[in-house]
Amino acid sequence: MAGIGFELRKVLKKGSLLSLGKMYAYAGLLSSGPWVISILAIVAVGFINVATFKSATHTVQFQVVITYAIALASSLIITGFVQLPYTRYIADLIYAGKREEVLPSYFGLLFVTWLTGLPFIWLALYWVFPHMDSLFYLEAATVFLVLCGVWLSNVIATSLKFFKGVVAAYFVSYGLITLAAWLFPGDLHTLLLIFIAGNVLLLLLLMIYIIREYGAPRFMHFGFFNRKKFYWRIGIAGLFYNLGAWSDKFVFWAHPLTGNPVIGKIHASVVYDLPIFIAYLSILPGMAIFFYRLEADFAEKYERYFNAVVKDGTLGLIEHYRNEMVETVRHAIREIIVYQGIVDILIFLAAPTLFAVLKIPVLYLNLFYVLTVGALLQLGFMSVLAILFYLDRRTEAMWLSIAFFVLNTFLSLATIYMGPTWYGYGYAVSLLIVFAISLKVIDNVMENLDYETFMLRY
Repeated sequence: MAGIGFELRKVLKKGSLLSLGKMYAYAGLLSSGPWVISILAIVAVGFINVATFKSATHTVQFQVVITYAIALASSLIITGFVQLPYTRYIADLIYAGKREEVLPSYFGLLFVTWLTGLPFIWLALYWVFPHMDSLFYLEAATVFLVLCGVWLSNVIATSLKFFKGVVAAYFVSYGLITLAAWLFPGDLHTLLLIFIAGNVLLLLLLMIYIIREYGAPRFMHFGFFNRKKFYWRIGIAGLFYNLGAWSDKFVFWAHPLTGNPVIGKIHASVVYDLPIFIAYLSILPGMAIFFYRLEADFAEKYERYFNAVVKDGTLGLIEHYRNEMVETVRHAIREIIVYQGIVDILIFLAAPTLFAVLKIPVLYLNLFYVLTVGALLQLGFMSVLAILFYLDRRTEAMWLSIAFFVLNTFLSLATIYMGPTWYGYGYAVSLLIVFAISLKVIDNVMENLDYETFMLRY
């Protein structure tokens, strides 16, 4: 991501208040743009379809099917387990001067993902939707597989010098999805076909960026799956973090007290879904701060420290760069908590009006407040995990991610039995616990960094 960090620092060098605002807007667009564009487009498609048919049935079914497809594509072993190890694998190839192996490994990863994902999703569809027609099975399976391809393609595409083009690709693809839904409104089949067409276009655009950047003497290879070189702990960390991020939603969807059947055996939660969606949107400013501090600030300090160690810098210089990293980490986490906390306070003040405009019952206000605090804690936890990955602390990141998944699952389930006034506390408390532990972990890691770097190296 060095190209992104350089671009952000270049914008900030102008030294004006406008350049500062432009830099954070740019960081927010790069960090959250694809996610926000895709989610808002799906919401827009829903509004268009409801306005056209005067019925929400097909719209709700479409949005729930897409939500489950996104959850499965990002969280299951097929992609959740391999995305972070593959990121590390690519970094190792580039560092070793083997850029020609990046593209064949990318095609090999896509091939294995689709080969293993197809039987999984087909069996799941027959079990979840026992009475749907064959066209629906084909459409839903295609949605899942295409989303897996898009998810994995982001691993490479967002790290290229074409990062602006990646955001543009999402904007074009989902813009066309929204336009097509307006021009050709229809039932569930029509909406799924439109979504598939738009995401196939997105996948092709991402592939074009990747192919243009990396040449290759061969089409495909599977070196990434070498058991001796596979980063198992990073894979487990990625899997359980993604499972943890979705586990409270699955608990509220599946439990009969909070979930409502929508189509087949899949459920949605009228109580939980909209508040958590708005809570996630609220952390966009914090995401921009995190993205800048990680990619343009911490990455620069880490590179200095790494080069000093590898190129036999003096002990005083190494300690100086380590202290710079420590201060950057402290400043980044403090800035995220303070500024995002201010944003959350403003949101809390505006929440009653917002809920009235969206016609959301005020009974959900307390749940929204709790989930917004939880989203802030998740942003802080994610920031610490990212720094641990930078420092190659795989074991610590793995156990923290497992703890997040276990705590979020069981505490969310417990709050359902405790009653509606406790909804959301499972998510927030689980993140409070793992975030507090992660701060202690990163403090110990940074304190012992010099010792572990040299004593364990030699």
